[in-house]
Amino acid sequence: METTGGCFSLSLSCTVINYHDHQRQDGMLNPFKIPWIWIGGRMVIPEVRQERLYQKIANLIIKLINDNIFPPGTFLPPERELAKQLGVSRASLREALIVLEISGWIVIQSGNGVIVSDKKHLASDYTIEEILSTRELVDSHCARLAAQNDNVDVINQIETIYHRMDQAINDNNVHGFYSLDKEFHLAISEASRNRVLFDMSRMLWEQRINIPYAGLDEQSGDRNVLLNLNKQHKAIVDAMRQSDADSAYEGSLEHLLYVRKIVGG
Repeated sequence: METTGGCFSLSLSCTVINYHDHQRQDGMLNPFKIPWIWIGGRMVIPEVRQERLYQKIANLIIKLINDNIFPPGTFLPPERELAKQLGVSRASLREALIVLEISGWIVIQSGNGVIVSDKKHLASDYTIEEILSTRELVDSHCARLAAQNDNVDVINQIETIYHRMDQAINDNNVHGFYSLDKEFHLAISEASRNRVLFDMSRMLWEQRINIPYAGLDEQSGDRNVLLNLNKQHKAIVDAMRQSDADSAYEGSLEHLLYVRKIVGG
């Protein structure tokens, strides 16, 4: 890692950098939570695992948003410029932005850029318990109604999302899995054909409280956790395909109870 004018460049191997501006470097590096050792006025940084780099980038951007460096309602710098400022690859930055969009921090507007979510859409006063309790009510009833509606084409589409999530697990694509997870649950909500429930479901998914299980913590990114989540998804899909409304309802509740264990709600 090298610093230039307050910016830094992060490599994926063990790196040594000279100490110049202790305070500014610490301020930028702390969001990454990277351990380091000072030896003879030089900083020795251990290897950073590439598959977790997007998490560190996302956490840094969150800090910059909270510090009002990127105020709500404003656009982030263009991708190339932001990647250069953070000293990371554009590919890793894109992964981080996907996670941030899933968890409601930003909105990616195709062709326009990335805008920081407006404060009025945030739910800083909502607790994990409140969000999960409401999701248990909304998601379970959506699954029941979707099973009763028995729309084969819609169920096929939902099952396709399930298979894509399975592939994401095989590819060790954690952020991709959670992006599809959001798509999966919203598809079930839409299949309920109840606009009120669908709007409530969308609102719940826009809350930043979702970030603990958007791949930004160690447990939610564990392969066994992902496999369990998708096994539960399959049970819900199977129940809907069999028009078994009660099993779809119960399967959704069991799924949310497991999610509760993951996020500690």
